[in-house]
Formats: sequence, structure tokens, C-alpha cells
Amino acid sequence: MDSSAPLAAQSKGPADWVLVVDDDQQMRDMLNEQLAAFGLGVVTADGGEAALQITQTKSSAPLLAIVDVMMPGMDGLTLARKIIARYKLQTKVVIISGHLADVSWWPVDLRDVAFLPKPFRLAELQQIIGEARATRPQS
Repeated sequence: MDSSAPLAAQSKGPADWVLVVDDDQQMRDMLNEQLAAFGLGVVTADGGEAALQITQTKSSAPLLAIVDVMMPGMDGLTLARKIIARYKLQTKVVIISGHLADVSWWPVDLRDVAFLPKPFRLAELQQIIGEARATRPQS
């Protein structure tokens, strides 16, 4: 797929949806708006338990799961592990945080998970979406 094509033009159809999990409503709204502009369906949750409930109701794996690290209840690292276990290679997980910049301490099992410190640039998000589309196994 031509990575220079607009992201909306690269959409693979209804399977291209993103799960956004953040306890900050403004962050969820901002990501929803940006991702929708890329031609992606977006489903948001305000925490880990709500996100897991959403995954139980959807018939396809999300292209991408964007997960905040620090949330009440289930933290983002635990949620990331659960999403990875459920979807294997179907879903790229991105962990975001406004509180962390150094991930040198990151747990070994999550070293391959993408990390974006808040605030992040739109170009960084576009790159991750492109990578997720390029590496998603074909069904």
C-alpha cells in the first residue's frame, strides 16, 4: 500500500476502527475527531473495564488501541496486556501518557508497544496508523 496516499484513502473498510481509552474526556474527544478525519471508526472508553466490555461486543479486532497509562481502576499497562492477549497481532497497541516521558523502566513484555508522550503531534499519530495498517495481517 502506498504510504504517501492520504490515510482516509488507505482505509480497508469497516474493520478499520480504533479503540481509544482515556479517563480524560477532552483527550477522547480530540482523538475521536482526529481519527475520524483519517476515515477511521472510533469507539471510546473512559477506563479499562469499559474498554474490555466494548471488545466483547465488537465482531472485529480494532486496527489500533490507544490506551492512557494512568487511569482509575485498571491501569493502561494491564489493559494493554489484555488487548494484546485477546487480539494477538490483529491490533497495534499504543500507550499514551502525560505523566511519563522515560520508558526505560518499561516492563519487558511491553517493550514492543508504541509509546506517545502527551502532547503528541498529529504526524506521530498518522505514522502509527500507517504502520498498523501496513503490518495488520490480512484476514
